[in-house]
Amino acid sequence: MKPVHCGSMAAVIAATLMLAAARPLPADNLTTPEAGMDSPDLSDADQRDFRVSLVGLFNSGRFAELDRLAQQLQQGRSRFKGGAWRLHVLFGTLSSPGAETATDAAWKAQIAKLEKWAQTRPASPTPRIAQAQTYLRFAWKARGHGYANTVTPEGWALFKERVQRARSILEQSTALAENSPHWYLEMQGVALDQQWDRTAFDALAERALAHEPSYYYFATSEANYLLPKWYGKPGDTERYAAEVADRVGGEEGDAVYFQIASAINCCNRTQAPMLSWPRVQRGFAAIESLFQSTNHERNVMAFLAVRAGDAASAQQLFSRIGNDWSKAVWKTKAAFDAARTGTAATFSN
Repeated sequence: MKPVHCGSMAAVIAATLMLAAARPLPADNLTTPEAGMDSPDLSDADQRDFRVSLVGLFNSGRFAELDRLAQQLQQGRSRFKGGAWRLHVLFGTLSSPGAETATDAAWKAQIAKLEKWAQTRPASPTPRIAQAQTYLRFAWKARGHGYANTVTPEGWALFKERVQRARSILEQSTALAENSPHWYLEMQGVALDQQWDRTAFDALAERALAHEPSYYYFATSEANYLLPKWYGKPGDTERYAAEVADRVGGEEGDAVYFQIASAINCCNRTQAPMLSWPRVQRGFAAIESLFQSTNHERNVMAFLAVRAGDAASAQQLFSRIGNDWSKAVWKTKAAFDAARTGTAATFSN
């Protein structure tokens, strides 16, 4: 499916940003977004090697090569096994000093290097989008991942300041980033962190999907926004998942449905209990057909099968997994073994 461009990007984004100011939501409703929703799968050797090469180019200041690579990945819509977009992994790698727990000095050094890249390559959107994503991550470092009432006044102030800085960078790079799907994704991050109302968030998600329907991170972001813990009602996420999968259509749409289930119902608690298990199964089959599953997807699917009470499907997956369990999915070997043997007394919502 080809990207759809509906008039001037700057014009449609301006309209969306006007909507965003319409009705802010109360700050005490803000809780932690799902950890790892935008994180690459570090269990995949190809992704690890790719990340190492990116860090090498970045640290040596080979910015022109990174620009060319980003453009190639965007135009080629290149993916890893399992369906992860290489472009998404590129930005995820360049938007962190290595870990959220890095010192503030390390975060500021990362931002300074991205600023140098932007100054060196004034026509490139890549360092600007990466810089915005870095500010969003740096904002959550200041805030912390507890409930809103655990955040210090200083933490709130830094959080809001850094999120606004990310938004400003994205707004200023709108024309440069006209063809980049990741620009939209980071603006969705701003929208969630700034508590845009439903009308504005939906408008942004609609424009993102029109730009690149198969950049499934748009759909997982909207599905997360629609959870009851955020700004939706029970059943909103499930209805949206079906609608967006149907809109994308075919195996690609089914794969999007699986990605939403993976982001929302794995690997902590079931947040969208009414997602269709048969369609999740179709989505996993589509992942295998289109991209080939990695061990990560197989672990995720086994987790979801256990949660769905589908022992037969779970055991088939555990047979394929063997002892190659995923820490990102199961957290501990004990939890994996309990699920595999059917003794998962602690495996609860």
